[in-house]
Amino acid sequence: MIIITNWGDDFVFYKGLTRGLLAAAVLLTTVSTSKVNLAEAASPAIKVTLDQKAVSLDTSPVVVDGTTLVPYGNIVSALGGTASWDSKTKTVSATQGGVKVKLTIGSNSAYIDGVQQTLAVAPRLANGKTLVPLRLISEAFGKWVTYNKSSNTVAISSTLTVTGSGGPVTLKKKPSRIVTLSSADTEIIYALGSTVVGRPTALGNVIPAAAASATEVGSAHGILFEKLATLKPDLVIASPALKSQQATIEKLGAQVLFNSSNTYEDIQGTIKLYAQVLGQETRGEQLIKGMDKKISSLVKPATQPKTLIVYGAPGSFVVALPTSYPGNFLELAGGKNVASGFPKMDTMPQYAELSLERIIASNPELILLITHGDAAEVKASFKKQFETNDAWKGLSAVKNDRFEVLPADLFAANPGLRAPDAIETINKLLLQVK
Repeated sequence: MIIITNWGDDFVFYKGLTRGLLAAAVLLTTVSTSKVNLAEAASPAIKVTLDQKAVSLDTSPVVVDGTTLVPYGNIVSALGGTASWDSKTKTVSATQGGVKVKLTIGSNSAYIDGVQQTLAVAPRLANGKTLVPLRLISEAFGKWVTYNKSSNTVAISSTLTVTGSGGPVTLKKKPSRIVTLSSADTEIIYALGSTVVGRPTALGNVIPAAAASATEVGSAHGILFEKLATLKPDLVIASPALKSQQATIEKLGAQVLFNSSNTYEDIQGTIKLYAQVLGQETRGEQLIKGMDKKISSLVKPATQPKTLIVYGAPGSFVVALPTSYPGNFLELAGGKNVASGFPKMDTMPQYAELSLERIIASNPELILLITHGDAAEVKASFKKQFETNDAWKGLSAVKNDRFEVLPADLFAANPGLRAPDAIETINKLLLQVK
């Protein structure tokens, strides 16, 4: 406390002294707080490695709100790039392999090849050094970044070996120009926070809508190579059925990840796979937890209604086995697949050819239809066939008018992330069987 004993010149002196002391106190508090924050962020010492070799840093990394910041010159050099500093604008520019990254001190906007990205933590100055987000720089230059909590190490990797249903592949860079050939894969890539430059040719609405601007390049059954070449992809995700096209794809400079999903478990495996490729493991786990939560909330029927799933159109259709995604969804929804013992087809191992004798013997209580055509027309055609054929019309499902066309957007192709919606759709139909 300062006591004023005089209203003359002493007052002016003490008044000035008071302001000075208060300003000093504020300054000391600010500096102290800053030092504490940096000390907490930098302790214990974080190690940074590139392909299992230590990266030399002239200032210790700091962690701010979960973001690891490192000296820009050191990290760019270690990654084989070049960096420059503009003291007037306080801007860092880093280039490697044709990729340019631009960052500004105090700004949460970063630019990768001119495209803006929002940073959780802005670059900053500390101890005379410019610190930038390690992950952003590394991933922009095609690397993968992981954190090992037990060793307190941030590991940067130049390659990544992953295994899809088509076998293992070693990716040479973190992909930034992805092409998908199934709508389910497209949706998963976007849900994981990334985008595609090429997607399958749409038969209806594009899901997600954000992918509508991507170029159509064919389907899981065939690729439009002229269009694919213009996109200059670095990764093409394709069905194992297209392995014969691998060499042609690779001539365009892209790597190929062969993968497909036939069951709910496969779909979740695909989410984990793509999350690993994109460095989004946490987001992938969150997606899977959300799917499981919806499935666990379903109320299943007290008894499993005997159900037949038919895929196709009258006169040309097959029956879904439990190993197919519709058959697997049926069992998860609480139904019993009457085709579980049917012999699989050689060309379509998840399906069986129609055996009227077996169907009559199993006497399904519910028949579910999957088609690419107009649902109302298909149902009317099946209804006519069922009710005019002595073999069909004696079935419990036909006598009780329990046959429904399943929504094409959920069943005409593997729905991927929307599998819980498909399972819920079947579940509601099963609960109507009394």
